[in-house]
Amino acid sequence: MSDTSPRVFVVECDVCHRPAGPGAHFCASCDVLSVDPDRMSYAATRWSRLGAFALDYLIIWLTLGIGWLVWLAIVAPRGQSPGKSLLGLYIVRTNAEQAPARHVWLREFGWDAALGIVAVVLLALLGAVASSVGEFFILWFWLTVLFWAFSFFDAAWLLWDRDRQTLHDKVLGTLVVERSNERR
Repeated sequence: MSDTSPRVFVVECDVCHRPAGPGAHFCASCDVLSVDPDRMSYAATRWSRLGAFALDYLIIWLTLGIGWLVWLAIVAPRGQSPGKSLLGLYIVRTNAEQAPARHVWLREFGWDAALGIVAVVLLALLGAVASSVGEFFILWFWLTVLFWAFSFFDAAWLLWDRDRQTLHDKVLGTLVVERSNERR
């Protein structure tokens, strides 16, 4: 008599020796990045990710964007944004390699720039049909609200995502990690 039940294989974490969980980049039990050969990268907490997001926008507002851009030029080669550098977070590719500076720039600046370009194009198209300056400013206001709403929705995505990825992390194939000098 043969056993016809399907075989189930459970991937075990090398660090905590518990089931790592299906399809996740991080162990479900200890948060270690499963493809990191040194096992020294752990998932950044949701609060530290949101804190870095808030710090980035605070720095942008306080420096009119210029200070943030200069700071990004300094820390991007390390795989960080200014907010992430303050909190000790790093941007890595899903294969555990540090994100190159050009990828960090695309991730941090390109995403918002792309959203901004879409908003400006929509404003130009809808503004062409506006019958007054007042209607144009109303359109500008609502497109600005939509831009910020989508930006915050993108950041909030990490609150329910298993790997704590935002939408732009998923599009660009990146993760945000904390690094430990010694194994947990």
